[in-house]
Amino acid sequence: MGTFQKVIRIIGAVVCVLVLLQLHISINQPSNRFSLMRLQKMIIIQTIMSFISYYVYRTYKTSRLWSKLVLTAAALAHISFFTQYLFISDNPTPLSIIPFLGFSLMIFLGMGTLAGDIGTFIFIPFTIKITVGYQRFKLHSVPSAALVLTLWSFINTILPPQHSTIHVPIKGLGREFDNFHILHLSDIHVGPTTGKKFVDWMVDRSNSHNPDVVFITGDLVDSSVKNLKRAVFGLKHLKSKYGTYYVTGNHEYYTNDVDNWLHYLSDSLGIYTLHNQHHVISASSNSSQQICIAGIDDYIAKKIGYEGHTADPVGATEGCPNETPVVMLAHQPAGAKLTLKRVSKVDLILSGHTHGGQFFPVHIPVWLVNPFFAGLYNPREGTHVYVSRGLRFYGAPMRFLSYPQYTSVFLHPAD
Repeated sequence: MGTFQKVIRIIGAVVCVLVLLQLHISINQPSNRFSLMRLQKMIIIQTIMSFISYYVYRTYKTSRLWSKLVLTAAALAHISFFTQYLFISDNPTPLSIIPFLGFSLMIFLGMGTLAGDIGTFIFIPFTIKITVGYQRFKLHSVPSAALVLTLWSFINTILPPQHSTIHVPIKGLGREFDNFHILHLSDIHVGPTTGKKFVDWMVDRSNSHNPDVVFITGDLVDSSVKNLKRAVFGLKHLKSKYGTYYVTGNHEYYTNDVDNWLHYLSDSLGIYTLHNQHHVISASSNSSQQICIAGIDDYIAKKIGYEGHTADPVGATEGCPNETPVVMLAHQPAGAKLTLKRVSKVDLILSGHTHGGQFFPVHIPVWLVNPFFAGLYNPREGTHVYVSRGLRFYGAPMRFLSYPQYTSVFLHPAD
């Protein structure tokens, strides 16, 4: 039996044990559909990664150096799904990050090997000398390039996120609100690979911009309040004239702890949580110039049947004063689309979720399945939609051709 087969059998045995453990939990908690969702996700990821591992190893097994690299990366990739749940603390540890680097490397190795095989097919009609020379080049160039891209993608996640600035004209906005400064934060993903140090840094950076209001549009956390309350505590120190507002993202629902998060953020950290609700702010205590800040539950809530949660833009905006500009917070672009469909009066929708694709070529399916991908859109007269690429990442620490960002949004009267 070859080395690869031995390693795969060992990994397979470990994965089977963990899958059975997860199945045991699911059976003993039949009302907890999230255990079943996690099990389903686990099986799908492990199956896909097994195919990628075999495909890549088959190509590089003749090279002692690259075969060892592939085996190491494959082993790390397979266990990364479990380490993201096992090693969650106030700040990331090597045990939570290194397996994900193996996952990143396998992704780039898989893409590079596929591209190389396509190249081989192209060279087949040419001479054997050219084809053999190309094969030797591919054998060393693809793993080398994969290592470089993995390192590059990782560095992009540890460099400070880009600060973007946009200006949005709002019809009916009072002159006292001219140059109103919204600081838009999204997709922070506090969890196994993002912790307290990043949250505290982000709070300091946010405060340095002196915004009028701070909006957090979902995917703030990837685990329970019990695991992460200390890591996010620094959000209590966000400073702005009108406070901090938050709506849920799909990942809050995956934690199966959404209601506890809503209570913790509002009761302990002083953040306004918009659970299909709105809040009207005035330019000053004696001013009639107002903005209605509305927010909806994430679009995924209804799909997974999370009790008491659904995206309800009509309910969220019901009661907003007539002719008052409405700013809607909706994590997913799908939620933005739903808002456009059901609410006639909304001036600006702020979203996240897409990560701008996070890494190539994921950009392509993300662009195809989301009604808005990244940046500023004007889908109808008088309404703008802005989708942030997000501050962090989900899962593997990868940012390739899509860089993290947070955004200053300045509002101006359109008339």
